[in-house]
Amino acid sequence: MYRTGSWKHQIFLIGGDAAILLGAFHLALQYWWWKIGPYEGDFFPAALVSLGMYLLTLSMFDLYDIQKNYRSQQASTLTHILGAVVMAGVGLSGLFYLMPGVKLPRSSFFIQMGLAIPLLYLWRINFWRLRQEMLIPKRVLIVGTGEDGQTALDLLKRFGTEYHVVGFIDDDPDRQARTIGGHAVLGGADALPELVQEHDVQGIIMALAKAEGERLIRATLQCRMKGVFVSDLVTVSEQVAGKIILTQVRDSWFVYAPGFLLLHGRMFRRIKRITDVACAGVGLVLASPLLVMAAILVAAESRGPVFFRQTRVGQNERLFSALKFRTMKGGDETQSPYTAKNDPRVTLMGMVLRFLRIDEIPQMWNVLTGEMSFIGPRAEWDILVKEYKEKIPYYSLRHVVKPGITGWAQVNYPYGSSVEDAYRKLEYDLYYVKNMSLALDLKILFKTVSVVLLGKGVR
Repeated sequence: MYRTGSWKHQIFLIGGDAAILLGAFHLALQYWWWKIGPYEGDFFPAALVSLGMYLLTLSMFDLYDIQKNYRSQQASTLTHILGAVVMAGVGLSGLFYLMPGVKLPRSSFFIQMGLAIPLLYLWRINFWRLRQEMLIPKRVLIVGTGEDGQTALDLLKRFGTEYHVVGFIDDDPDRQARTIGGHAVLGGADALPELVQEHDVQGIIMALAKAEGERLIRATLQCRMKGVFVSDLVTVSEQVAGKIILTQVRDSWFVYAPGFLLLHGRMFRRIKRITDVACAGVGLVLASPLLVMAAILVAAESRGPVFFRQTRVGQNERLFSALKFRTMKGGDETQSPYTAKNDPRVTLMGMVLRFLRIDEIPQMWNVLTGEMSFIGPRAEWDILVKEYKEKIPYYSLRHVVKPGITGWAQVNYPYGSSVEDAYRKLEYDLYYVKNMSLALDLKILFKTVSVVLLGKGVR
């Protein structure tokens, strides 16, 4: 299973943004030159700094997701672009103040911002249509018509038109007359080689709840020897959705699957620890005025301690006390492990702290003490962990790494309030454990900024 040029489309999108931003910068300077006359100053450094800042804020506002249909989400797209441009403007103002050698006329600065908003918006709207026209879909067959087959179909649809599902394969005669999601069941395993040739199929997705039979293996092998790629549902889910579907894995999969390479890599652990300490130390210093203000407001609004400590489960299931700002009325935090939407226990100040994720900042102290990392699975309440281990397979595997202030599950799945949510988040946690790397950590940090700025998943 492979993605058909996704990175190429992302580079195309970024390249379009760069051309627009540099073009807007040039037009803004042309207006300034026309207004005041010839000027010998060098504005090239300002152009590079401006371009870098804009691309960074566009990424922070989740505007490089090539799977998103910007054309059907025009209001959301415009809102995100407005936020990114305003943030870039604020950031550039600070940089130009700190870097007096980098010059840009004030009028040109605002003209570039004004031009960037409509041009970036129009580019995003038309990018989706261009992408659809440029794509040549990979034609695939899905083997299996049960729940896993439907899951495979849903996952492939997330690729837009990158994959075209030709139909399904199933040996059960009763199912061969059915259609699933508008796609016909074309035949059984014996007919697979002929169906691949007849429908010009380029890929086969195995979506079976039980082990493949000998006939299916032989038929699939014939197809693979003719150049057809074969993939299983676990691989599809990793590449499309960034998660591991638990219904498809067994103990042996964790033994033989590639990945899990950096779990005990000495150099990686050292780099990650140094990064954690540096980021937590700098973060606490920079956030100290905000922390003092939040502490005063929490204490003034309701009775009770400013900080809230709760026993959480850390690496290797060691218990520790996580430190957070109190966001509920005194004593209410221990009544229920879940926070409901519009939960009456949450104070007004608590709602603000949760929305801005300020209540999580004190956990940087837990990072400094080595109990947590900046990036990792969420540190869960010990009472909940006991229940989850009884009801969710492989739940303990998430504890082989340190819990984090933010993580892959936190930025990809909304706030959880049930065992089912914990099950779904574990699929993302195991993906992180399997594919853990500094590059993935950096991606999570960017997505975290986007989640915070857009207020996703707050309760």
